[in-house]
Amino acid sequence: MLKKINVNSAAEITSKAFFGLFVFFVLIVPAFGQNAENAQTATVQIAEEKSEKAVLAPVLTDYKGIKIGTTAEEVREKLGKAKIDDKDGFFYDSDDEMIQIRLDADKKVRLVSVTYLNENKSAPKYADVFGSEIPVAERPDGSIYNLVQYPEAGYWVAYSRTAGEKPTVTVTMQKL
Repeated sequence: MLKKINVNSAAEITSKAFFGLFVFFVLIVPAFGQNAENAQTATVQIAEEKSEKAVLAPVLTDYKGIKIGTTAEEVREKLGKAKIDDKDGFFYDSDDEMIQIRLDADKKVRLVSVTYLNENKSAPKYADVFGSEIPVAERPDGSIYNLVQYPEAGYWVAYSRTAGEKPTVTVTMQKL
């Protein structure tokens, strides 16, 4: 006598068998070729990679001593008289730099943005802002833009360079 097989149960049996083989070949077989020393090394490398990412710290931390969290009075002491000085922040202007500083409700710096003009030789290079760990992605026209968040530091940093023979560079730090 022929026994009826439920199609759903046959598919279920096939999928369970496939899963069992998958577990065997992907998880169990590789473990036989790995001794305790190799396993420990692999674990340490993963832990080191995670810890490096976890402690990624910004290279750029201030502009002329002005950091995120600096008080409005300290800004005045360090940078002098601003072209604009109001409840929201400061604006400084010179022949080769424009500096915008914005304040939070506690009158502490929440944003510092510096634009370097007229082929300013003191304009930072990409590596000066992000270091060598974060690769530069130059666009086909020669311009560059990148923004990196640093949650541990509590702010993000952006770098922008226009294309052309006389590029303008803008570097911004802003509180998260």
